[in-house]
Amino acid sequence: MTPLVSVVVPNHNCERFLAAALDSVLGQSYTNREIIVVDDGSTDESLEILKRYVDRAGPARLQVVTQANQGVSAARNAGIARSRGELVAFLDADDLWHPDKLAKQVPLFANPAVGLVYCAVEYVDERLRPLGTNFTGRRGRVLREIAMLRGTVVLAGGSTAVVRRECFDKAGRFDPEMSTAADWDMWRRIACYWEVDVVREPLMQYRMRPASMHRNVKVFEHDMLHGFAQMFADPAAGEVQPLRRRAYANLYLMLSGSHLEAGNTGQAIAYAFRSIAASPASLAYIAALPWRRLRRAFGASEAHLADTALKFEV
Repeated sequence: MTPLVSVVVPNHNCERFLAAALDSVLGQSYTNREIIVVDDGSTDESLEILKRYVDRAGPARLQVVTQANQGVSAARNAGIARSRGELVAFLDADDLWHPDKLAKQVPLFANPAVGLVYCAVEYVDERLRPLGTNFTGRRGRVLREIAMLRGTVVLAGGSTAVVRRECFDKAGRFDPEMSTAADWDMWRRIACYWEVDVVREPLMQYRMRPASMHRNVKVFEHDMLHGFAQMFADPAAGEVQPLRRRAYANLYLMLSGSHLEAGNTGQAIAYAFRSIAASPASLAYIAALPWRRLRRAFGASEAHLADTALKFEV
């Protein structure tokens, strides 16, 4: 099974990391692929770098789409629109792939029920120094887990996910109103129709950067509230409708914790009360917060490090 894989790379001002990201795609052991870089209004030297790569790889292997800055969802959608592959993979311009990533993921699509395959993740800093590895996530029918925010179902999906192209025909494309949680929303819609599978090897390096959009709490808050409203209005997500109150309670807990980490105490308290109102069971979780903080302070494990890295990744 060697279907064409279209690799979509959205880029906005990532000149420092773009070449390494492209090298990691060009160095894949799986060779039946095309690369589509969507430059989303960069003002740095990204286009010069891309021109050199097109000259080197050839336009048949690497094409560049330019657009005014519209956000990561619009950039991914532009890449999907240009793609020809039966499978579509995504790589953010500041992340890296292991040489065998596609070779190990593509065979799992032999199962026609699978619409998305991801992999485990290694977290690194800007200089690629290791920060921890995450092997968690879910497989199979995962819509309920996604709706209930039971951990991260698809790890670093913007750079690990490979998707069957027909998923976008049925579930739609990335919501341009969303950025930091656009992955969560897209995988939720795919999970309404398909199974998810995983290669539990760290085949992608995720750069933890201070400027990462995942650290913008207000954007994250907007995206998740918007995404939940869309989910509970979606007829394809009928199986999660009975979970509405508990799901919102979990969302409000997550937003409370995110605001607390950002130092927004008033908003953290407000969301904590909203969570309790939606589900009184939240009270026990909130009451145990001081103990959890104390335990973390005296023994941060690698697992907790990865957990912290995923603060805004859902």
